[in-house]
Amino acid sequence: MRALGLGMVAGLLAADAIRRSGPPRVRWRPSALSPRGQRYAVVGALALITLVLPPLGLLGPLAWWTRRRIRAQRSQRAHARQVRAALPDLVDLLVLAASAGLSLPVAHPLVAAHTPPPVGPALADAHAATGLGRPRAEAVLEAMAPLGERAHALGHVLVDHLRYGVPLLPGLERTGLELRLDRRRQAELDARRVPVRLLGPLVACVLPAFALLTVVPLLAASLEALPT
Repeated sequence: MRALGLGMVAGLLAADAIRRSGPPRVRWRPSALSPRGQRYAVVGALALITLVLPPLGLLGPLAWWTRRRIRAQRSQRAHARQVRAALPDLVDLLVLAASAGLSLPVAHPLVAAHTPPPVGPALADAHAATGLGRPRAEAVLEAMAPLGERAHALGHVLVDHLRYGVPLLPGLERTGLELRLDRRRQAELDARRVPVRLLGPLVACVLPAFALLTVVPLLAASLEALPT
């Protein structure tokens, strides 16, 4: 009887130890696979690496190229906007100088000093080139050509006056009217884009706050009023 009692106690202790330790954990070992399975595993891993790594390697250069292109486009748009805003002021200064009796060679450096960039610095460089012996007509046309079609047309008006003696005021008045209309149209287009630009902050900030402050309290009050 004493041996039976000791056996029962030992069995209970063993059962308690097994219950506390939980089920035995089975660890996977590569050696558990067959040689054929190991080959398949290696081939699958190599195929996964081959398919995943090249796209990840191209993602960095693609992101860099996209960011650089976006910056270049923004810089070009900002440059064109500055030129469009400065050209009408340049024409007004030229008209004022011509009405005061100043010739174009005399008015050229004065107008360039009071014209906003990038048009003013371009005209200043053209005047500096004339001091080195270059013809003023060629220097002005070369300085205005990279600034766009409108600036190139204004440059032709100035060149015709310098080369052929064409009256300057009629051409400046006509060109100034076109430039002012173009600047007004661009301002109207920018004003029309404002609602579209405000759509993102409206959807991302205002509407969630409106729903949080109005709809959520109403839903909470309705749920509390429901019979249990």
